[in-house]
This record gives sequence, structure tokens and C-alpha cells, in this order.
Amino acid sequence: MQFDVLLAIFLVVIIIGLAFYVGILLNKIKVQKANQLKMVAEQQKQQAASKQQRNDTICESIRVIALATAQQQCNVSEAAIRLTVLLETLLLKQPIDMMTRYPAISEMFDQVKDMPTHDQRKKVPAKELKALDKKREKVESKLEQQIMIEAQQLANFSVSQ
Repeated sequence: MQFDVLLAIFLVVIIIGLAFYVGILLNKIKVQKANQLKMVAEQQKQQAASKQQRNDTICESIRVIALATAQQQCNVSEAAIRLTVLLETLLLKQPIDMMTRYPAISEMFDQVKDMPTHDQRKKVPAKELKALDKKREKVESKLEQQIMIEAQQLANFSVSQ
């Protein structure tokens, strides 16, 4: 009988020890999950700040180009290309609908986006280059006033728009 009591006491001590160990492990898991959630929240906060900084930089570039265009320091076709690319690279929940908000810039971009620039332009025969320039100038003269109006709107652009 005494052996049964000792065995029971021994088993109770083992069970209590195992329960204590399980409690320690559960606490470690709880702390680990809390730290993981904190780390994820911090990463999301850093990503949001980085996204905001990127958008702020892009918005500043948009305002500079728009102001230069409105002051006729930048060619309207070049401005259309640059502004369209910048507006499309903004990281927004809802992308800007260029056709609706800036139809003249969008139309100019569509007309000139495939025209060669920089080194590609040097490879195009002079006759073809002259025809492309004539086409670009015709579209520029048609849309210039509308683009100037849109450029003035974009001179105060911010992501909150």
C-alpha cells in the first residue's frame, strides 16, 4: 500500500511539473505572438511612411513639371509624357483616371508615346523624323491651350486630390 501511495505522489509531482512546463511554454508562445504582431505593425508603419515619402517626391516632380509647362518652359508633348508617367506611378488605392481628369494630357501622351526619343531618334531617317515632328507639332498646337489649363491645375497637385 505504501508503494501505491509513493507511486501516486510521484505521478502527481510529475503531472504538476509537466503542467508547470506547459504553462511556461504557453507563456513563451504568447510573448512570441505579441512580439511578432508588434514587428508586423512596425513594418506596415515603415512601408506606409516609405510609400508616403515616394508619393510626396512624385507629387513635387509633378508640380515642378506642371509649373514649367504652364510658364512655357517645357514643351507640352514632353510634359504630357513626363506627367502621365509620374501620375501613373503614384501608389494610390484608386489610380488616377487620366482620360477623365486630364484628357488633353492623356490625348497628347497617346499621340506621342510611341515616337522615338533620345538615341532612338538618331536612328530614324531624316524624312521620317520630319514627318513625325510635323505630326507632333500639329497635335501640340491643337491641344496646347487645354494642356496649359491642365498644367495649371497640376501645379498645385497633391495625393489628397
